Amino acid sequence: MAKKYYWLKLKNDFFTSRQMKKLRKIAGGDIYTIIYLKLQLLSLQDEGRLYYEGVESNFYEEMALEIDEEPENVQATLIFLQNCGLIEMLTESEYLLTEVPIAIGSETDIAKRVRKSRENKKKALQCNTNETKCNTEIEIEKEIDIEIETDIERESEREKTKNNYQQIADMYNNTCVSFPRLTKLSDTRKKSIKARLNTYTIGDFQRLFELAESSDFLKGGNNRNWMATFDWLIKDSNMAKVLDGNYEQKQTNKTGHNKKQSTTDFYEDMRKWVEEKENGSQDFGF
Repeated sequence: MAKKYYWLKLKNDFFTSRQMKKLRKIAGGDIYTIIYLKLQLLSLQDEGRLYYEGVESNFYEEMALEIDEEPENVQATLIFLQNCGLIEMLTESEYLLTEVPIAIGSETDIAKRVRKSRENKKKALQCNTNETKCNTEIEIEKEIDIEIETDIERESEREKTKNNYQQIADMYNNTCVSFPRLTKLSDTRKKSIKARLNTYTIGDFQRLFELAESSDFLKGGNNRNWMATFDWLIKDSNMAKVLDGNYEQKQTNKTGHNKKQSTTDFYEDMRKWVEEKENGSQDFGF
């Protein structure tokens, strides 16, 4: 899908509205107003929605981390917004800034380039001679046609990729019902999915999730009470091991011994996983 640009359309009376006047009169009100604007900009691509992903211990601390503001200032701003009906909690992990959906402006990069090309075409058609005018018009039309065809092809490919992201997310939620639900496809998660699709098929993802759902160990049936997540499952090395059957349900023979040691090297994998997370690895969607 074509890249999209967003902007926030503020009402003429934004700073003179009763809510903003009241907010700015509070000690630290100017900072709170800036925080409110930052939160609105952060929510533009999701139509006013803000998501809590559990990176910090609570929502306001996570938002403070996201917009580089002090947690106590963000908390005070959110309390004010809630009291004024400017933010609503839809679920424990999803919030809505109520004024944003009606204040979103957007334009795709395709529309932007085509509009610019048309403006150039109009200027070029003002040539002094008919011959120059005719030739320029033909060349510009060719350039526009080529540009549009190229953008359509790219948009089609991006739309296909976007559909794959959502298809895999839905597949996970529908299959891995015992695992934490996936509520948001962050850019990091999309990057991980795209990387895996260079090696695996959509069918491999379905098998991955089915194997995970059938594994008591991955669902928390271990002495550490650890449970796999979507981000853990789609990590390259983990996905390969799950698909190879390393975490399949243990089977016991008549003598009571395990026929298959399904958790071989698991704790070594966990140690590496924790180290990668502590070192700031970006392949987990956090």
